[in-house]
Amino acid sequence: MFRTFGTGFISLLALAACDSSATNAQPAPGSVQTDVELSSIAPDLTGQSYTLSEEIFGYFLPYDDVAIGPIQMSSISLAMDWEIEAYMNGEPDSWPPIGVGFDDTSSPTGIGELGNTYYEVTYSLTPEIFRISDEGMAFAGQHEVLGEIRFEGQWQMDQIRQMMNGDPSSSSALTGDLKIGDVIFEGVTFQGWLGD
Repeated sequence: MFRTFGTGFISLLALAACDSSATNAQPAPGSVQTDVELSSIAPDLTGQSYTLSEEIFGYFLPYDDVAIGPIQMSSISLAMDWEIEAYMNGEPDSWPPIGVGFDDTSSPTGIGELGNTYYEVTYSLTPEIFRISDEGMAFAGQHEVLGEIRFEGQWQMDQIRQMMNGDPSSSSALTGDLKIGDVIFEGVTFQGWLGD
């Protein structure tokens, strides 16, 4: 499974250039914003909990744009069960269970080894507070540029099982509410993808 999280990569130039624009910009036109109360998104979330009874891992890609100005969410990634177990046991060099990725769509682009286009400025968060269960996934963390990031969502198990079988049509594997800084996105739908 191709890994894109856990490095905490942020260029110093990006921090200097994007700090004010990322936090002060208006949400993208295609984004979903509502008046959801901040306290309603995983209000009781504390610590770290992993209680999945069947294996779920991979990437969850927003079906519609989730963006504030040029900063756009690219994915939520969930590690494999044995990787999460290693992390929970405190093993060195283990993968964080959850990674959240963002692209700065105003930054220059490059071409990857597989011919894919990527943005040169990216942001990542590895939440240290999370709950992963048979019902869904919730997490919270603080990013030095984007502010508090908080999410609570539910698995759509029929779509999850299609995803785990490699079916690319799993277009609504995860749905939930998301907070990025002071902006709330309600009812965000994520497509499931196992990765390359």
